[in-house]
Amino acid sequence: MVINENAKIPERLKTPRAVVVRFPYGRPMGEPGNQAQHRVVAEDALQLLATARQPNTIVQLPYRWKRTDFEAILKARHPQGH
Repeated sequence: MVINENAKIPERLKTPRAVVVRFPYGRPMGEPGNQAQHRVVAEDALQLLATARQPNTIVQLPYRWKRTDFEAILKARHPQGH
């Protein structure tokens, strides 16, 4: 499993599973200290591991750096608290 900012890298390496984020290079999990952002990306990566049926599966995550409300995503996913 790879979490990367550039889809070409896992494509070239034929990574078994990868999620691609539109975040700055060197920040594949998100902003330092932004636990909600980190958790959403990690949950999505784990979901891909659980559901991907084909090798070389690459998923582009829809999130935008500093534009996505990750707290709201977590509240929707885990209404009883995260």
